[in-house]
Amino acid sequence: MGFGCSFGGKFFGGYARNKTGTNYAAQSKRSILKDFTNLQNATFTCNDYKDVVIPAGSVVYADPPYSNTTGYTSGKFNSEEFWDYMRQIGKDNQVFISELEAPDDFVCVWERPFTRTLDRNKNNQFKVVEKLFTYKG
Repeated sequence: MGFGCSFGGKFFGGYARNKTGTNYAAQSKRSILKDFTNLQNATFTCNDYKDVVIPAGSVVYADPPYSNTTGYTSGKFNSEEFWDYMRQIGKDNQVFISELEAPDDFVCVWERPFTRTLDRNKNNQFKVVEKLFTYKG
C-alpha cells in the first residue's frame, strides 16, 4: 500500500488519484499478483543491505535512495558508506547500482532520460537521467 497507492510510486508519498477515478489499490494488487508467479521460489527479508549474505560470483542489483532526494523514513542514508560497500563486494561480484550519479570508479552501463512529477500540477515536472552503474575495480 505504501508504494501502490502513493503518488508516483513514492513510499507513502501522498495519495495517488486522477480525474478518471483509477483504483490504484486494485491496480497495485493486480501487478503484484502478476509478478507473484515468477517469485514463487524467492525469499524476502528485511535487513540492512550490509547484512545480506552474498556468495562470491553473484550478480547484485542495488537501488539506494538517490542522492539529494527524499530518503527513507528510517533516517538519513549514508551514501558514502554505501559506495564503499559496493566497492568491497564488487571485487568478487558483478554489482549494478541504480542512481543519477556515481563516484568516478563506477562506470555507467545504461541510461535513460525520465520526467519526474512532484504533484498533479503538470507544470511542476523536471527531467533527470536515470543511470545504471557498475564497479570498474
